[in-house]
Amino acid sequence: MRSNRRSISVFSISALDLFAAALGAFILIVLVLFPYYKKGGTDQSMEELEELVKKRRLVASSTQSEMSQIRAIRAEIRLLDKQYLTTKEEMSTIEDRIREVQKQTAEIEIPDPPPVPRPDPEPVPEPDPVELPPRSTNQGVEFSILGLATLKKEVVIVVDMSGSMKAHRGNVERALNEILDVLKPDNRFAIIGYRGGPSYDTFPRGGRFTRADAGTISQARSFVSGLSRKFGGGTPTQAAMVRALNMRPEAMILISDGAPDDGRPGEIIANVSNRNRGRAEIHTVAIGDYTQDKALTIFLQELANRNRGDFVGRAR
Repeated sequence: MRSNRRSISVFSISALDLFAAALGAFILIVLVLFPYYKKGGTDQSMEELEELVKKRRLVASSTQSEMSQIRAIRAEIRLLDKQYLTTKEEMSTIEDRIREVQKQTAEIEIPDPPPVPRPDPEPVPEPDPVELPPRSTNQGVEFSILGLATLKKEVVIVVDMSGSMKAHRGNVERALNEILDVLKPDNRFAIIGYRGGPSYDTFPRGGRFTRADAGTISQARSFVSGLSRKFGGGTPTQAAMVRALNMRPEAMILISDGAPDDGRPGEIIANVSNRNRGRAEIHTVAIGDYTQDKALTIFLQELANRNRGDFVGRAR
């Protein structure tokens, strides 16, 4: 008996038709939806991302610029700190040098001026006997400040302008005006105000003697009225005394409320007295509650005693 042989087909025509129809449908759907592809979120999201990246780059660039400025400021601050320290060291050196110069100045001896030869007076014929007016008996000027007196013609007034003198402004101004009240036109005077530094306020401004005429006395009173507004600082009495002695006065009046701070009182008395050599009378006036300041009282008393002067106290 003969066996039947069947041929087996993997794909049938019907299956191929089905695949072809599915592929065509897919292609058709793609063609239909293709215009809407760009309207999706992909391109828009990329643009936003790029924009965000640009913004972040700008922020990063700005931050770097600000950091550069901060680094430059820090470098400038370090430079200023270095300059400040250098200046501070230089100022310290200068202050040490000033103190050294003050000490050396106080120790300098001023030589006496050589004698000036005077020409022999020419013989003057005797005048006819006539009645002459009476001669002035004024031998000088007498200051009356709590008993202080001098007959000298040229007087320099040395006034302490330290910070502690602020409590005695009215007292100082009254004392100075009392001195100005008794000056006469044939007197010559000067005022030296001193304070820490040392620094000075002088009348007249050039620091020289001036005639005590009415106009000058009026100007001196204006100077005195403004002096108390400048009180402040320390009490460099020795430097002020040396400055006054360099003017070669006939008499000096020192007005102060405290012991000096530019040297030991005993050394200052010795230095000033050696420099003066008895040429000028040195009178001293203690301002304020001097009875409670033993150091001030002893200093002013001894300074006056060693230089042919008087000491007085003015409490108010």
